[in-house]
Amino acid sequence: MAGIETIFSLFLLIALGYLGKRTVLSGQSLVPINIFVFYFAVPALLFNSVYQLPLDSFFKPVYLAAFLFGTVLTALTAALGCRFFFAEKNNEVLTIRALNGTFSNYAYMGIPLVYGLLGEPGYGALISIILLGNVFQIGGAQLLVEIHRQEGKGVKQVLQILDRSLLRNPIFVATFFGVLVSALEISLPSLFSTTLDMLAPATVPVALFCLGASLEFKTLKESKAELFWLVVVKLLIHPLIVLATFTAAGLDDQNWLLAAIFLAALPTGALAHVIALKYDIKEKESSLTVVLSTLISVVSVSLWVGLLL
Repeated sequence: MAGIETIFSLFLLIALGYLGKRTVLSGQSLVPINIFVFYFAVPALLFNSVYQLPLDSFFKPVYLAAFLFGTVLTALTAALGCRFFFAEKNNEVLTIRALNGTFSNYAYMGIPLVYGLLGEPGYGALISIILLGNVFQIGGAQLLVEIHRQEGKGVKQVLQILDRSLLRNPIFVATFFGVLVSALEISLPSLFSTTLDMLAPATVPVALFCLGASLEFKTLKESKAELFWLVVVKLLIHPLIVLATFTAAGLDDQNWLLAAIFLAALPTGALAHVIALKYDIKEKESSLTVVLSTLISVVSVSLWVGLLL
């Protein structure tokens, strides 16, 4: 019951953001709030969590490999479904479809969800999977599109993509330096650690409020069968496959298992839409996937939580 109450409290914060955008907030007023969340609050929470954990608590290669394998299988399922059910033959489009069906809303929903449900014991898995998602899903999708467009020319373009998708990503940078401080067992000055302790708690409510404010449901009337297929893949097939890979591998760390399934069960993250927009590949459809999966996840994520907790 506690898990269900937690998940509904998270969605209530999303609802407040949706209401706020349509009553007292303007579109421009949300820009600095989103900047605060993405560049300050989320990195502070991630860094603050990582540097205090022993390195072996979040670096578990077998668990990460199981999650990655399950995600790759899900991406293939999404792409093959679009290829055979909806006659989509363009490789760039299939890449974006696979991203829509596997990339979760790690930052805005994953962090508060796992923190709210599992607390500190789930942080090691949370941090590792977020890092994995940014490296292999966002970075990998961009690499595939770039390689297809450039027909494999040179490595300079590949390095530029890695730079833009990782090295300038505050979530990746904060996590990396948190890992570095943890590995070197560096003791932070009290002024710095106190500031982080003040800033990090703002992540959960503000991130969910911003997510709610960004939702636009009026465009759902344009959705098609392919959109619903991707939503089913994201909310149902992805967590099922991740559960199957963990079970088949005999991995029994409950914190990692629950964190992995909850993260896989989340709706499509907004970064998938950003990538679609950047390359002008089915941008509207990607936006709709984010919106519809977020709406339906109110029920689906609650069911996953109820089943597993």
